[in-house]
Amino acid sequence: MPAAGAPHPDIGARTVFSRRARVLLLGAFALLVMLRLWRAWLSGRFLDEEATVFLAYAWHHAWLDALFRPFAGYWNLGANATTLLVARLVQWGAVPLERAPYLTMIMALAVQLVPAVLILTGRAEWLASRIAVAAALLTIAIMPATEEVFFNVLHIQFHLALCAALILALDLPPGRLATLGYGALLFLAPLCGPGAIVILPLFLLRGLVDRDRGRLAQAAALGVGAAVQLLLFYGNSPMRGHLLDPGTTAAAMFVRLIALPFLGAGWAARFADMIYASQGAGNAGWWGFAAATCLVFGALIARAAQRRDAAIWLLLSSFGTAAASIGFGMVVLHRASLFSVHAGERYNFLPLVLLGLALIVLARRPASPGRRLYGGLAALMLIVGACSYPAPWPDFRDGPSWPAEVAAWRLDHNHPLAVWPPPWTADLSDRSRPCSPPGRDLAISSDPRYCESGWVAGFFPRKPGHP
Repeated sequence: MPAAGAPHPDIGARTVFSRRARVLLLGAFALLVMLRLWRAWLSGRFLDEEATVFLAYAWHHAWLDALFRPFAGYWNLGANATTLLVARLVQWGAVPLERAPYLTMIMALAVQLVPAVLILTGRAEWLASRIAVAAALLTIAIMPATEEVFFNVLHIQFHLALCAALILALDLPPGRLATLGYGALLFLAPLCGPGAIVILPLFLLRGLVDRDRGRLAQAAALGVGAAVQLLLFYGNSPMRGHLLDPGTTAAAMFVRLIALPFLGAGWAARFADMIYASQGAGNAGWWGFAAATCLVFGALIARAAQRRDAAIWLLLSSFGTAAASIGFGMVVLHRASLFSVHAGERYNFLPLVLLGLALIVLARRPASPGRRLYGGLAALMLIVGACSYPAPWPDFRDGPSWPAEVAAWRLDHNHPLAVWPPPWTADLSDRSRPCSPPGRDLAISSDPRYCESGWVAGFFPRKPGHP
C-alpha cells in the first residue's frame, strides 16, 4: 500500500484502453458534443455576449483595452483574447467575417475537450474500468440543460473549472510535462472566471490531509491565478453580488441538482413552480425542498468521507460551486429564474457533472455498501441526459443565419448583426462610441451593448421617453 498522499500505481484509462482506443474515444466525445447543437455548425454561431459584448468591444477599441478589460465583475481572459484575435483577423482581411464564428467555436470546442483528455490520460483508481471511463465522458457530454456552455468562448471558464476539479480528483501525474500541464490549467482557470476559485480551499485541504507537497504545488498554481483575478480585476457588478438566503439557495439547488438530473426538466419545472408559489404565498412548504437538498448532499458527503478517494473532493466541489454560483454569482432579474433550469443553464453544468462523476466513484468502490445504488443513480443521470440530448432548449437549438447577417452588414455597416438567441445584436459599425459606467438607474443608458452600461440596460424594459 502506498503511503498517505503518495501516488497510486499507474492505473486509469490508459491501462484499460490502448492509445488508439483513447484517440477514438476522444473523437467520439467531440462528435457527441458537436452534434448536440448541430445547427450551429451549418452557418456558424456567436452566442449573445460572445459577439454583442466581447467581439464588438474588441472591434471598436485598442487591443490592450480589449484584452485586459474586466466585464460583469471579473476578467474573462479566454473570451477577451479569442474575440480580440478574431476581430483583428477579420479587420486585417485574413479571415472573412462570414467565417469568424467558426474560429471561436473551434477554440471553445478544443477547450471543451480538455476535461475528456484528462480523464483519458489521468491516473486514478476509479478510472480503471472501461464502463467508468465511458460513463465519465458521457456525464460531461450529455447532462440535461447544459447546452449554454457548448462551443462558445464566453463559457470556456466552466470547462476550465471542471479541469481544476478533475485534477483535484486525479492522482498526481508522474511526469514533469504532465505536471506542468496540470499547473498551467490550474493557473489559467481562474483567469477566465471565478468558478475555479471556489475549488482552491479544497486543494489546500487535500494537500494538508494527504501531507503531499505535489498537491500543495497544485494549490499554489491555482492560488496565483486566483490572486491575479481577485487583486487586479475582480470587482462589483450591478448584476451580481445579490446574496441569497441559504434556504432559497438550497431550494434552487434541489431543482437544478436533484429534480433535473434524476427526473428531467419537466418535473424540475413542476417543483420550481411549487417552490416559487409557496414563497410567494408566504407559507413554509418550500422549506421541505431546501431540507431535502441538505439531507441528500449531507448523506452523500458523509458516505464519501468514509474513504480518502476522489468522491469526497468531487462532491464538495459540486456542492461548493453550486452554492456559490446560485447563492451569490448568478445574474437574477426575476426570482422565478432562480428555479428555472433553463435560466442560466451555465450554472447547471459544473455542479451536475461533478455530482455525476462523484456517483461513478462511489459505484467503483470495492466491497462498499450501496455500490449498486450509486451506480443506478449515475445510470439514471445518463438516461435523463440521453432523453434530453435530441431536444435542446430553443434558445440554443437554432438562431439567425450569420452569413445572411453579414450580407446585410456589407450593404450597410450600421446594420446590427443578429446573434443567437434573439433579440440580441452585435454592433460592428464603423463608429466607435465611448463607454460610461452604469448609472444609478440601471435601465437607462444610451451606450451600445458592448459597454457594460448598455449591457446592463438591455436586461430592463425601456422607459417612455428614452431610446
